[in-house]
Amino acid sequence: MSLDAFLKDLGMRLGAGAVVVGIFFGLGYLNRTDVFGLSAVLGSEGAFFAVAFLLVGLVAVGWMVLMQYVG
Repeated sequence: MSLDAFLKDLGMRLGAGAVVVGIFFGLGYLNRTDVFGLSAVLGSEGAFFAVAFLLVGLVAVGWMVLMQYVG
């Protein structure tokens, strides 16, 4: 494995982790500030995690679709 490939892989993994953490922090912020009345939906832990993982899944599918066209 070359250094370029290693750094690219490391950057992709760090970016993916940042996106997942950002989704959880963003949903927590939306829940706390009650934007658009979303705290009623995100109020329970189960619903919060269901929405978070649904968003993570959508981002993952979107990334795969984008990579099909770009790369």
